[in-house]
Amino acid sequence: MRNPLFLVTLYLVLNFTSCDLSQEVFDDAVAVWDFSGKAREIQPAGGWLDAGQGQHGELNLAGKNITLFARVRATDVSSFSPVLSKAGTDQNIAYRIALHPTEEGVFVEAVIGSDEIAGAHLLRHKLQDSEFYVWHDILFRFNGQTSQLFVDGVLRDEEVTAGEIRDWNRRPLLIGAQYKKEYGYAEGPDDQVEFTFTGFIERVALWQKSLSDKEIMKLCKVRELKDGTPAYYTEKYRPQFHFTAKKHWLNDPNGLVYFDGVYHLFFQYMPPHRPGAYKDWGHAISTDLVHWEQIPHHITPHKVWSGCWSGSAVVDHNNVAGFQAGDKKTIVAFLTNGGHPGSGLGPLCTQCIAYSNDGGMTFTYYDQNPVIRHIMHENRDPKVVWDEQSGKWIMSLFMDKEYDFGLFSSENLKEWKYLSTVSLQGVRECPGFEPLPVDGDPHNKKWMLLGANGDYVIGSFDGTVFTPETEVLRGDYGTNFYAVHTWSDERGGRCVLIAWMPTQRYPGMPFEQQMNFPAEITLRTTSSGIKAFRMPVREIRHLYDTQYSWPAQIVTGKKEIRELTGDLYDLDLELDVSRTHSFELALRDVTLTYNATKQTISCGGPPVRNGIIPDDWVVADPSKITPVNNLGEAPLPSKDGKISLRILLDRNTIEVFGNYGEIVISSCFMPGENPPVYSIASKGELQIVKADVHSLTSAWNIK
Repeated sequence: MRNPLFLVTLYLVLNFTSCDLSQEVFDDAVAVWDFSGKAREIQPAGGWLDAGQGQHGELNLAGKNITLFARVRATDVSSFSPVLSKAGTDQNIAYRIALHPTEEGVFVEAVIGSDEIAGAHLLRHKLQDSEFYVWHDILFRFNGQTSQLFVDGVLRDEEVTAGEIRDWNRRPLLIGAQYKKEYGYAEGPDDQVEFTFTGFIERVALWQKSLSDKEIMKLCKVRELKDGTPAYYTEKYRPQFHFTAKKHWLNDPNGLVYFDGVYHLFFQYMPPHRPGAYKDWGHAISTDLVHWEQIPHHITPHKVWSGCWSGSAVVDHNNVAGFQAGDKKTIVAFLTNGGHPGSGLGPLCTQCIAYSNDGGMTFTYYDQNPVIRHIMHENRDPKVVWDEQSGKWIMSLFMDKEYDFGLFSSENLKEWKYLSTVSLQGVRECPGFEPLPVDGDPHNKKWMLLGANGDYVIGSFDGTVFTPETEVLRGDYGTNFYAVHTWSDERGGRCVLIAWMPTQRYPGMPFEQQMNFPAEITLRTTSSGIKAFRMPVREIRHLYDTQYSWPAQIVTGKKEIRELTGDLYDLDLELDVSRTHSFELALRDVTLTYNATKQTISCGGPPVRNGIIPDDWVVADPSKITPVNNLGEAPLPSKDGKISLRILLDRNTIEVFGNYGEIVISSCFMPGENPPVYSIASKGELQIVKADVHSLTSAWNIK
């Protein structure tokens, strides 16, 4: 029940008589509650406090600059314990500080709701066991772009945060409790409150501004603000040269563009407590496609048009859109804004643009969006390229009708005309459509249309209609390859691809999901027609450490490769398989098996399933590939009795490029606990013609 002793006091901004240095900081607050002295023994579990809206509504914080502060000591952390809360669930919360016990441990959490998206922004810090029942100064600040959580004067978490704080919430502020009902103003009877804090609350304060570092130091009584955020990128299961977000979920690569010496990799990014439709475009940059830095410049959901779904980006070299301001060329991003008409968040699935005049660091939504209105269902994923022959920009768009992709053209990137529709049987989402030279001949180009799973067709495009000249061809034979995307304006004219490698979560990791290693696509003539070949970009050499080369030799039986003892390798092999029935190449936790009779190569290993190795996975013999451990199988015919294999092995990833990229297997696996083992075994005589192996260093520039 409420504690009436403090009910009147809660509506006042108290003046402190304390002489500590923090007094001047509190003087600037919109509301302060001081329970020090006798009131310090208050236990809200026995009487949560209703602070209402404030005398003049000052507790309804608004805008892009706020700070929350609480000094607390819990005496029980066995259940969810809100310290201060303005509303309850993620969909209507304004702000909250709480202690939250989970299976992973007890976390200090700070949450704000955004007026531009559904869900909420969550920051959290895991407490050590010894920290459960001691006093803590918990402070959350938001400056309109980034939110930060400090515990005892140490930065513990931060996140790119979009929009203004949710200002339509008019429920009372509670100290030591949270409202139970989902919507509406609560009158405050006991049955509308759930969860209560058990312990002591000494001070609570709110500011309608983002406090400075100096002010935070005064509040928390520290001489400096230390960075205590986790040391990301060194975690047990973190891939070391395949891109992952620093933390949280990622999926489709978006907006890939090369500009002014920098590769930009945007990606579907999911902060916690965000419904799936309301993702950001997270952002990373690189100068070499190998070393990536995730930066806090996202494209975030727009208040009118809702979530940022997948799309692409181009450089407007001739300023045909008229967005350029200053000397820098404009980057124009095309994205599907998902929309949610039932919630008043724009029409369903429209194609919109946002533009940047500062090299991709910030983007402005076009005020005449959408540039293509809703057509049908959840039509989405615009990919834009320049067509030299027609002198127009061409957009491919998944129509969400069976396997249909629509083609559109524009002269100014803002006004789009429907051209035609083409079907890519068995393929949906994330189209790519662009011209590529055949066999390196710039005067002989064909268009390649591919979809999310990498499957593709090759044909001709007359500026209006695409005419396929091949059947649908397989783009990847692995188990983790989706949402393929290629870079615009790539230097040197290469077609460079990257894709999402969807997996289940690795246990205890702050990140979820990863990308494959960037690869170059080329069109080549084969005995069965023109095909797309894919090989790792040459920049991987920037990671080369130690080189191992073995002389030509014949392998019969099993041979351990004792020189290899690490996790990260780039292997380049040429093998004569004319006198062997099969061979197995064991690479730590996975085994490649080549069947010379069937002319196939397969990969087996522990798949990632809910972060554990399945019970029916036979650890002792990964070469026996079954439906349980199958990581991919592909045809790989020998040529003059020989095959080539290029293999990238990361901590939890294998990518196999057969016969110079004619087939590719991209898969993730669950790393084991045992020391790494490398070996090769042959049933018959396997001749090693060439074997060059490079150990790799980590791509993460860890500071």
